[in-house]
Amino acid sequence: MLFPAACLGCQAEGGYLCDSCQKDAFDVRHSSVNGHTLWSVGPYDGLLKTCIVSVKKRGHKALARELARLAAEAFLEKFPHLGAIQAVMAVPSSEQGQKFRGFSLSQMVEEALFARGGWEPLPADLRRCYRAMSKSSQGMGPSARMARMHGDKLEAHPAAQGKGLLLVDDVVTTGATLFRCLTQAEQHGFEPIFCFALAEHRP
Repeated sequence: MLFPAACLGCQAEGGYLCDSCQKDAFDVRHSSVNGHTLWSVGPYDGLLKTCIVSVKKRGHKALARELARLAAEAFLEKFPHLGAIQAVMAVPSSEQGQKFRGFSLSQMVEEALFARGGWEPLPADLRRCYRAMSKSSQGMGPSARMARMHGDKLEAHPAAQGKGLLLVDDVVTTGATLFRCLTQAEQHGFEPIFCFALAEHRP
């Protein structure tokens, strides 16, 4: 069974997570990564972990949409610095993962935030600088993840100068992928930079 008994009834209504289970799974919190604040809707555990695993390993697209919507709503309700953000960008998913699923969970969260926050998408030429890894980091240990974190050094970009950026990820484990994007965003000139993930799982 993918969902606990409390959620089976609301599936008939077109949803996967009932209000009660959302409260149990979504506990908006913040920590830090590379000197920047990392917000998440919960720890990578319990129902939230079960849902994310179903999305990432089984390609459950409808559940991904619901998670993205609920996560965006929970984050926007709690985040105190909305006025400091002018741009939102998802951390690129691995090419391997996107090919398997046909979609990116972090991209879905970005789109849900756009729909509710009113931000404009970043120019395509700027987004292309944050290239996805060819292979997924699932199953890699901390040292292997950290070895992949260095990206190309980027030049300042006029579309980034002085803009507040929210970087969006799905699950932060070692923070290596997020660290790479943070470093490149700093080089582009984004300031301040905040981070948001569905879940945080530090080894």
